[in-house]
Amino acid sequence: MNIFIFGTLMDETLLEIVLGRKVELFPATLKDYGVFKVLDADYPVMVKSAGLVSNGIILNDLTKVDILRTDFYEHIFDYFLQPIQVLSEDILIDTQVYMPNKTIPRLEELWNLRCWQDASGKSLHNFAEKVMAKFGELSVDDMKKDIKSYF
Repeated sequence: MNIFIFGTLMDETLLEIVLGRKVELFPATLKDYGVFKVLDADYPVMVKSAGLVSNGIILNDLTKVDILRTDFYEHIFDYFLQPIQVLSEDILIDTQVYMPNKTIPRLEELWNLRCWQDASGKSLHNFAEKVMAKFGELSVDDMKKDIKSYF
């Protein structure tokens, strides 16, 4: 299975923490979508936006455990896999992407990976290490009950 990632998981350190291993990354784009800052949050949301192009990464050949780990992490934020088509190396690829299951208030400002890494990357790495240490031990619902204690 493969997944298109567009936000904080494009940070290779964070991705390695979540997956528990390094994986090969392939650049990809998604037309008519934009990645925006979320209001009062430190992560982005991708929404349909005519004329914009979202840059991201395809993660190929993920294992069942990889998917379970990314699900565990993303479900904490109420992001779930949805089918989508992206372009990578001029090839249209059927894949999946984590999207919110509800409308998330966003700013009109586009989200920037480098700015996020400078401002919040290290703190989210620490958060992710604590969260992923609970993978296989706690359910997502249990994690959500006490999520603020992990920041």
